[in-house]
Amino acid sequence: MEKFIHRLNTGLAWVAAGALMIMMLLSVANIILRLAHRPLGGTAEAVGWLAAVTAAFALGYAQLHRGHVAIDLFVARLPARPRAGIAAAASFAAAAFFALAAWRVGVLAHRLGQLGKLSETMHVSYYPFTYAVAFGLACLALVLLVDLLKAGKGVFGK
Repeated sequence: MEKFIHRLNTGLAWVAAGALMIMMLLSVANIILRLAHRPLGGTAEAVGWLAAVTAAFALGYAQLHRGHVAIDLFVARLPARPRAGIAAAASFAAAAFFALAAWRVGVLAHRLGQLGKLSETMHVSYYPFTYAVAFGLACLALVLLVDLLKAGKGVFGK
């Protein structure tokens, strides 16, 4: 299970990197074309959607590689078992939160699809991007679940 989740989140990180590259190219192209008085319509919308996908798809990879800020001055001084217990509690709380967030964002995406909501400039449906964010959050919750299981080994033994 751990290898699958690692591969999945690594693949999502590549998609996030691609989306970030497209955002950059789109922004630069819009700036250049704006100088020629021919800006690209809908650039702000497209960059916003790509930013949402980039952020959501990079979350699990960042968690896998501990690419976040953690301040553990107090916890680092504790013995191994209490440290593992705190890690397990934190992983459980975070996994539950992000699983709930993924579910609610998925519900929102479904509702947006039912209502047929479209963007103002490009008239593109919002719901596929909202589903993508829900999927990214769910993948982060899976990484946190693996972290919980690893920390549980430290609390309860091998």
